[in-house]
Amino acid sequence: KLEYIVMRSITTNKIWALAWPMILSNISVPLLGLVDTAVLGHLASANYLAAVAVGSAIIAFLYWGFGFLRMGTTGETAKAFGRHCGNESVLILLRAAAIALVISAIIAVFHPWLFRFGLWAMNSEANVSALADQYLNIRLYSAPAAMVNYVLIGWFIGMQRPKLALLSVIFCNVVNIALDLVFVVGLEMTSAGVAWATVIAEYASCLFGAWLAKPHIGAAINRATLRQLRQWQAWFALIKGNSFLFVRTVTLLLTMAAFTRRGGEFGTLVLAANALLMQLAMLVSYGLDGFANAAEALVGEAIGRKDNQQLRHAMMGTADFSAVVALLFTAFLWLGHEPMINALTTQTGIRAIATEYVSYVIAFPCIAVWCFWLDGVFIGANRHLPMMWSMLFSAVVVFGGLLIVLSDWQNHGLWTAYLTFMAARGLSLGFISYRYSKRESWFQSS
Repeated sequence: KLEYIVMRSITTNKIWALAWPMILSNISVPLLGLVDTAVLGHLASANYLAAVAVGSAIIAFLYWGFGFLRMGTTGETAKAFGRHCGNESVLILLRAAAIALVISAIIAVFHPWLFRFGLWAMNSEANVSALADQYLNIRLYSAPAAMVNYVLIGWFIGMQRPKLALLSVIFCNVVNIALDLVFVVGLEMTSAGVAWATVIAEYASCLFGAWLAKPHIGAAINRATLRQLRQWQAWFALIKGNSFLFVRTVTLLLTMAAFTRRGGEFGTLVLAANALLMQLAMLVSYGLDGFANAAEALVGEAIGRKDNQQLRHAMMGTADFSAVVALLFTAFLWLGHEPMINALTTQTGIRAIATEYVSYVIAFPCIAVWCFWLDGVFIGANRHLPMMWSMLFSAVVVFGGLLIVLSDWQNHGLWTAYLTFMAARGLSLGFISYRYSKRESWFQSS
C-alpha cells in the first residue's frame, strides 16, 4: 500500500507538471477564436463573422485533417522517451517535419478544387461565400508553417517539455491577437485582416518553435543520425501508423463541417450564434485536452518502459483530474455565460439566439470529457485503429442518424445530435479500453 501511495503521488505530480502548461497553451487557442469573434462581432454586418465561421471550418478540415502530424509525433516520441532513445526522438521529429512540408505542397496544388468543394458543402449565402473564399485564399499561405507547428508541438509534448509547447503557442496567439486589432480595428480590413493576422503569426511561431527545439536536438544531429533517415522502412511505418489517425481526424472534421452546414440552413443569424457558442465549447475542449496531453506523454512513456503499474497510475490519475476540471468548466459556463456572450457580440439577434441554446454548451464539459481523456490514452499507446472505428461509428451512425431523426427540432436537434456524438465517442473508447485492461493487452503490438 505504501508503494502504491508513493507511486500515485509521484504520478499525480507529473500529471500536473505536464498538464498545467498544456492547459494554458490549449486555452489560448480558442481564446484567439474568441478574439476573432469579438472583433468581427462588433462590426456592422453579421456576414463577416459568418464568413470566418465558414472559412475556418473549411481550413480546419484541410489543416486538422493532418492533425496526425501532432498526435502521431507525440505517441512515437513518448515511447522513444520512455526507452531513453534520444537519437530516435530526433529522427521522429525530422521525418514528421519532412512529411508536413510535402503535405503543405499537396494542399497548395489542389486548393482551388478543395476550396470550391468546401464552399459548396457549407451551402452559405452568396455574400458570405464570397468573403469566405477571400479568407481561404489568404489562409492558404500559412500551410507549411501550420503543418510544421503541429509536429513541433507534438514533439514537445512527447519529450515531456510542455513549457516549450506553452511558449510556442502563446507566442503565436499573442502575435495573432495583436495583428487582429491592428488589421481589423485599426486598418478596417474585416475578415481579410483576421486571415492575414493568422498567416503572419503561424510563420512567426514556426521560427520561434524551431529555435526552442534547437538546444534539444543539436547534439543528436550528426552524420550517423542523418544516415538513418535513409531507412525507408521507418518512413513507411510512420505513414502507415498515422493513416488511421488521418481517417479519424477527417471524420471528426466532416462532422464539424456538417454541424456548420446544418446551422447555415437555419439562417445567417443562427450560423453566427452557433459559431459564437462553438467558440465557448472549443475553449472547454482545449482546456480539457491539457490532461489528455498529459495522458499521451505518460501512457506513451509507460508503454515504452513496459511498466504496467505506471500505465495504470497514468490512466487513473489523468481520468481523475479530467473529471474535476470538467465540473469546474461546467460551473464556470453556468455562472458566466451571459457576460461572455454579451462581450462577444453587440448584435441583439445573435445574443438572443446564443442565449437560447447556451444550455447545450453548459452541459458540454461533463459529456465530452471522457472522449478527450481516452483520446489521450489511445494516442499515447499508439492504438490508432480503435480510435478510427470509434469516430466512424459515432459520426456516421450516431450523429448522422440523429440529424435525420431530430430534423424537426431544427437547431435544438443539431445540438442534441452533437452532444450525443461526443458521448458516443467516450462510451465506445471506454468499452475498448476496458477490454484492453481486462486482457492486459496494452503492451502487445498495436
